[in-house]
Amino acid sequence: MNKLLRFFSYHQPRRIRVIENTLRSRRTVATLFWARQYGILEWLGADRALNRQEYDQLINQLVDDKLLVIDDQSQASLTEEGAKVLKNEEESFYIPSFYDWYWLANTQRVIQRLFLAIQVVSEFSYHQRKYVPLAIPYGEMIAVKQWFRQNYHHDLVKSLYNDLHRFGSALESEDPRMTTDLFNVMIGYQRSGWTINQAAQELQIKINDIQYLRHDEMLAISAYARNFPGPLQQLLLPLINESPLNRSAQVTFDLYTQGKPMKLIAQERRLKENTIKEHLLEAAILIPDKLDWDILLPGSKRDELSQFYKGEPTAWKFDEQIASFYEYRLYQIFQGITNEK
Repeated sequence: MNKLLRFFSYHQPRRIRVIENTLRSRRTVATLFWARQYGILEWLGADRALNRQEYDQLINQLVDDKLLVIDDQSQASLTEEGAKVLKNEEESFYIPSFYDWYWLANTQRVIQRLFLAIQVVSEFSYHQRKYVPLAIPYGEMIAVKQWFRQNYHHDLVKSLYNDLHRFGSALESEDPRMTTDLFNVMIGYQRSGWTINQAAQELQIKINDIQYLRHDEMLAISAYARNFPGPLQQLLLPLINESPLNRSAQVTFDLYTQGKPMKLIAQERRLKENTIKEHLLEAAILIPDKLDWDILLPGSKRDELSQFYKGEPTAWKFDEQIASFYEYRLYQIFQGITNEK
C-alpha cells in the first residue's frame, strides 16, 4: 500500500507540498499552519529521507490508481475508492506512541549517533579493533568518538547496558514491537541487525510503516535521554530541543512574554518586524496555550474579524482590505484551535 494514502482526506482537500514538507520537516510557518489544520502536525520529520522525486512518484501512483484526485491548485482529495481503500487499510497501520514529541529531535541524527555508539561499545566489549564502522556524517562520528573517549574508562559497557535495559523495559510497556525492533536492528560485534524486510516480517508491520516505527523509537529514546542521566543522555542531549520553537523564535517569544512590543523586539534583535511576526505565528501554531491571546489578538479585533470570516478556517480567503495578513493568519489559527477544543 502507498505510504502516503493515510495523509489525505475525502472531505478536506490538502496541499500536496504541505504533506511533503511536513514529512521532511521543512518548517515554514505555512507548512506548520496547514499541517495543524490537517491534523498531521505530529508527523513533522517522520520521513526526512523522502526526496521530491520519490514523493511525486508516490503521488502519481495514487492518481493513476484512481485513489487520489488533484485540483488545479495542487490540492488533493481521496476519491470514493481511495476513501474505501484507506478505511480497509487503517486497521493495519502502525499507530505511533511518541509522535506528540515530534519537535524533540531530528531522529535521523539520533539514530545515526545512537547506532554508531552501540556498535563502538559492542566491539570494544569484545576487545575488537578491526571492524567497519557505520557510515554516518563526519560530525556525528566525531561526536560519538568524543563521547566514547570521555566515558570508556568509567565502565561504559555496564553503564550503557543498564541504561538501555531501563529504557527497553519502559518501552516494552508502551509497545513491545518497538523494543523488539530497536534491539534487533542494532549493529554490534558479529551482529548485522535486522533489515527492513526482516523487521516487517517478524513484527507483522507493513514495510512502509517500519520507518514510522523507527522514528517513533528515536523520539522515545530522545524523551528518555532528556529526563534520565546516564550515557544515553550524554550522547544524545546535544541533539535534543528544549522547545517546539526554533531557537530564534524562542528568543522572540521570551521577549514577547516579558511584555515587550513587537517593534522594540525587532529593534533589540536587529531583525525585520515581519520576521518577528513569523516567530509569533510559529508560537501561535506550536504552543498556543502559552500565549496571551488577548494581547496577541485582542477580543475586539477577533469580534471584528468574525463578521467577515465564518465557517471552516481552511476555506477562508484573505482580503487585505479587512485586515493585515498577520492578523488574518492569527485569527485562522485561533479559530482552528477553538474548533479543535
